Amino acid sequence: MGNILIYCAKFLITSYTSILAPLLPLLMTEMHLSLTQTGALVSVFSLFNSLLQPLFGWTQDRIGFYFFLCFAPLWTGIFMGAIGIASSYGFLILFLLLAGLGICAFHPASFASMGKIDPERRAITISFLLMATSLGFVVGPMAISFFVTFFGIHKLYLIAIPGILITLALFKTVEHSKNRPPAGTHNGFYQIKAITISIFPLFAFALCISITLMNLFSFIPFLLRERGAAMTIVGFFLSALALGSAIGPLLGSLMVKHIGRVKVLVISAISSLGFLLLFLLPAIGPILQIIFLSFLGLALMLPFSILIDMGQERVPQYLSTVSSLLGGFAWGSGGILIIVFAKIAETVGFENIIRGLIVFPVISLLLVYFTDLRYSGKPN
Repeated sequence: MGNILIYCAKFLITSYTSILAPLLPLLMTEMHLSLTQTGALVSVFSLFNSLLQPLFGWTQDRIGFYFFLCFAPLWTGIFMGAIGIASSYGFLILFLLLAGLGICAFHPASFASMGKIDPERRAITISFLLMATSLGFVVGPMAISFFVTFFGIHKLYLIAIPGILITLALFKTVEHSKNRPPAGTHNGFYQIKAITISIFPLFAFALCISITLMNLFSFIPFLLRERGAAMTIVGFFLSALALGSAIGPLLGSLMVKHIGRVKVLVISAISSLGFLLLFLLPAIGPILQIIFLSFLGLALMLPFSILIDMGQERVPQYLSTVSSLLGGFAWGSGGILIIVFAKIAETVGFENIIRGLIVFPVISLLLVYFTDLRYSGKPN
């Protein structure tokens, strides 16, 4: 029961995370924001929901993750709901900052809990957790699009209710014994430098995935609205991308048992490049665009559970820290760069920004062939 609740909490947390993207055009219009100010919302949110995760991971490796795991859904729900009543740009930034801290606290705790449940099947359990994550991105944009259409943004505070309920359920059912930090992590010098060096190629691969997906989620809404698409259509496109992203990690963890890790990493890089080019083909209809976008999300996320599994395998005594670096910090680094891409988009346009993303699957492919990732081919 505890595992299922953690998956549900992960789904809810990422649903909260995903609602910002489809709200950006609305917030931009209602609060009279520039494109750079709007991009800054994504960057600030990413900074506080992802980039600070290593700090929370470090803390959880020393004192345990139970409180962070259980309390985060309530905290996040309250402050994500509060953005609907933000009276100024400053309050909007503040609420996103506070909500981001709740998200930041939850993610390393959830991955650490999976690492302790069944170490022998870690890639599979992490895949289900990532599936819950991606399903949150599937449901979140579509749900918030309909919510705002029918109820308005000023009643967004109602989305805090599921977070409150999940927190109560987690406190009641999750075993506190799973909270014990690994032996040896509470004494001596914390070797963050050694950890970072050990997992750097994994981090670089994860960062390429993050930059590509964060740009797609952030700029596709603007590209579609620029072309006259309705809010609900924007939600469908983002949900299609997220659906593929949800399936990718589980499929990758199943594939690795048959073809090995290296081949999965290579397939991910090559197919990501292909589906991105297909999505950008001129004169294709919206149905094909949605299909290609969904397969693009699948291809990008194919190796993600494998990357986290490999990281935890390399540094098993620091599960929360490794997970936070490969998960949250990689995603946050990609997100914080959105403000840079937004500034560039003001000059070159949204479509050219998306076209330029083809460079990142190429970098991923180079990482496989020119770093120690090429030696990590054994099935797990």
